Amino acid sequence: MMKRQADGTWRNARRAVVVSEAVHRARWVEAETVRLKHMGLSFDAIADQITRVGRGQAQPIVAVPTGVTFPSDYTISKQACHKSFRKAVAREPSLAIEEFRKLDTARCEDMFLNLQPGIRKGNPRSVEAGVKVLRHAAQINGYAAPQRHELTGKDGKPLTLVQLLEAIGPISDE
Repeated sequence: MMKRQADGTWRNARRAVVVSEAVHRARWVEAETVRLKHMGLSFDAIADQITRVGRGQAQPIVAVPTGVTFPSDYTISKQACHKSFRKAVAREPSLAIEEFRKLDTARCEDMFLNLQPGIRKGNPRSVEAGVKVLRHAAQINGYAAPQRHELTGKDGKPLTLVQLLEAIGPISDE
């Protein structure tokens, strides 16, 4: 069975696949989008950055492959950045959750490290932000203490199941 090249021409078993410049550009956009998203940028900001890189007005985070050029009026939308991000993430192995957890933990450590001068000086805002960063790190890593919630009646004692059902009313079968 003959297959088509990326440019639409036919190839056979003796002819290798030729990857077009557009495909190389698309893979670079995916890599740049993922890297900028990991840094915490919005898709609007990512689209602006990639557009500036394509026009030669900014430096890329991920090196542009040799031979890849951009049109002089190159633009990319936030929707296209989102689509390329989704494609890149879908191509990644399913272990990404653990990798994202590690990434978030590293981000938390960087944030806490940057808050250290303010914490040492006793700046209340820095201390408050540091506590929030530590709480977030504990939650994403699963070592935060479980929270207990208890409903109480008017007398301050825990509600019984009968009292709870009376309070919420009849339950439909839907």
